[in-house]
Amino acid sequence: MLDIIFAELIIAAIITFFVGKKIASIIAGFISILPLFALIDWANNFGFKTISFGIERQMNISVAGITLHLGITPLSWFFALMILPLFPLIMLYSYSFFKENDGFYPFMLFAFASTFGILLSKDMLSLFLFWEIMSWSSFLLVYRSRDKEAIISYLIFSVFSAFAILFGLMILWHENFSLLLSDIGRINGIYGFIAIASLIIGFSVKSVLMPLHAWAPFVYSKSDEPFVAFLSGGLSKLGYYGMFLFLFTLNGVKILQNYTPNVAWNYLLAVVGSLSAFVATMLAIMQDDLRKLLAYSSIGQLGYIAIGFGIGTPLAITGALFQAFNHAFFKAVLFLAAGAVAYRTGKWKISELGGLAYRMPLTFLAALFAIFALAAIPITSGFAAKWLLYEAAIQQKYVFIAPLMLIAGVGAFLYSFRILYGVFLGENRYPDVKEAPKSMIAAMFILMLPLIIFVVFPGYMLDLMKPALSNSGIESIAHTKFAIETSLAKYNSMAVLITLIAAMVPAFIIYKARKHRITSFEDNYLAGEPYEFHNPSMHAAHNFYKPLKGVVLPYFEPGATYYFEKIYKGIGILSNGIRRIYTGFVQDYAIYVVIFLLAVMGWLIWM
Repeated sequence: MLDIIFAELIIAAIITFFVGKKIASIIAGFISILPLFALIDWANNFGFKTISFGIERQMNISVAGITLHLGITPLSWFFALMILPLFPLIMLYSYSFFKENDGFYPFMLFAFASTFGILLSKDMLSLFLFWEIMSWSSFLLVYRSRDKEAIISYLIFSVFSAFAILFGLMILWHENFSLLLSDIGRINGIYGFIAIASLIIGFSVKSVLMPLHAWAPFVYSKSDEPFVAFLSGGLSKLGYYGMFLFLFTLNGVKILQNYTPNVAWNYLLAVVGSLSAFVATMLAIMQDDLRKLLAYSSIGQLGYIAIGFGIGTPLAITGALFQAFNHAFFKAVLFLAAGAVAYRTGKWKISELGGLAYRMPLTFLAALFAIFALAAIPITSGFAAKWLLYEAAIQQKYVFIAPLMLIAGVGAFLYSFRILYGVFLGENRYPDVKEAPKSMIAAMFILMLPLIIFVVFPGYMLDLMKPALSNSGIESIAHTKFAIETSLAKYNSMAVLITLIAAMVPAFIIYKARKHRITSFEDNYLAGEPYEFHNPSMHAAHNFYKPLKGVVLPYFEPGATYYFEKIYKGIGILSNGIRRIYTGFVQDYAIYVVIFLLAVMGWLIWM
């Protein structure tokens, strides 16, 4: 049945080229549910009692004498749980979002099928083949934006990522003469070190780790929101899947340590992750474009996962996987909520929005809950994940990483407040705007469900990741369904909920008991004066965090993009110089041949 699932995904991708938008979204939504049945079936193999559909755990595909090995593992099952459920809900959202079918659905289905293939790959050839299909299908989705910077940056970084991954895999194959991923653990020495390092660099591009993040602000801010929701929430996790696979499951950390026993190379990953979290958060605070704000927010939030992998303790890795799962859902909700705002208003700048909570209350509620998880408010699952990472950094006495994480955490609250106040609260500039279509609202609210479940039962998340951790030789930390316990403290979600309710009840009673006077927004923001008397730039989000911007922005203004642009311009100059050689005149080419032959003769005589 596994081969049938793949075949139906490919056939559906081809069919959606030739049908209308609504039919394409229905086909894509229903067909993408099939892999979810496989996940439910495979849960029986990892300690969870669920319905069995008789779907095999592995299969082999023979093409031109080459066999591709596919099969589910504890690690791929956990990552599939966080990535694959996003897709059918994004298709539900897109039912109302797009006006026509111009290639979005087929390319998305190819990206989805290749994602499924990456997670099932058990040999190097399968992994690279599906990785390339995923990269090119996502590139075509970026190409739909028609934005030159987004297209070129994504293409360049995708090609660089592919070469880095291919280079690492080729070294592993050369040293092992085996394409099976399970055989790489025997490699040591300089070749093993180079291979693992090259693979981590290649996966870091998709994980948007600085300084390999430069493509993300362009792509996230110019592409369609349903695609960006899957790109940020889902495809970015494939980079971390590759990192975890090669570092922990396949003993890449030991390969690095065996070559340089006195250097903790994984600590470098933690440093890069902490810098990504810190710098991207500072840049997010300064953004007026809602899409760019969310782009830098994604870079910062994904940096926490790298921190956990870099620290490398069971506590840190558990926190990293918890953060990865949370990010998949809260970031998808936020990008979809941003898309709903733009769908109704046609605006992206925060300074041009405001007061939408009065007209789009359900969109506001979805965004509010996702922001709570992003900002790690204590009642949310986001708090539980980051608390584990903070404790892991403190336990290891990483005095450089822990403060950066803390500052980034405060910064996440600041830019989250900018979204809430500038977009949804404040002056209502769009009194005639309607709530987002029902399909969009339904998709956002269903995506919130995992975040709600893990608010109350954080221990369930640890149960889901336990098979992947055990298979990689990593201990699971002590927990119950309500509580997570470490050597430093204990987090009990039920105690937090009860405390919060106990505090809110008397506050609500006091609020209801007092008399209130309903006033318009202008009465408190414009001191009672008519809005027309003021400059149109007078807005709740105007010059937001200006004092902080004046202090921080000069240090971050160039950014990594500045240096990549210099490289890009240098390559362009070199290419133009080389292009002048190809004049199109036969006599010029004859001269080139003579020069080449003379050079060869001189070299032979000299030798």
